[in-house]
Amino acid sequence: MTLELAAEVGYAGLNIEAVARRAGVGKHTIYRRWPSKPALLLDALSRVWITDLDYDDTGDVRADLREQFLRSAPALANPPIGPVYRGLIAEAQTDPALRATLHERFLLTVERRTLDRITRAQHAGELVAGVDLEFAAEVLCGTLYYRHLLSTRPIDEGTVDALLDMFMAAYGTTR
Repeated sequence: MTLELAAEVGYAGLNIEAVARRAGVGKHTIYRRWPSKPALLLDALSRVWITDLDYDDTGDVRADLREQFLRSAPALANPPIGPVYRGLIAEAQTDPALRATLHERFLLTVERRTLDRITRAQHAGELVAGVDLEFAAEVLCGTLYYRHLLSTRPIDEGTVDALLDMFMAAYGTTR
């Protein structure tokens, strides 16, 4: 309900009072659980987004990364997640606590799940052995977030394929 309201009125237009009205409760009920609009929205986002970040493991790391990136891109670009997430990112630039929370609850989660998937691929022999893949996971995720948050360029199949081609050229065992 919170994300739907945010999609209707925009991040800046959303306030606790409107959420309370929509929920049919007093604003103090909302404030008891969530001390601020960002806290409320972070919780709402985590309920619909984090559950969709798990990678398939088909034995083909490139295909699994591709499927996940193409599945995630529309969620980041469209309501209800996209506009709310962009609003939180913007607010986090002047709120160090929110920035740390966003990093811990969302960005690190995405990076860790990506790292887990590519590490399994490394152990299976799909990727070069003995290479630290932590930075690679950050670059894979960061490229898509950069495009989504700071660029007007799309995250489409061509973008994802080019990113994965570079990744596989650098880390794949069939170079």
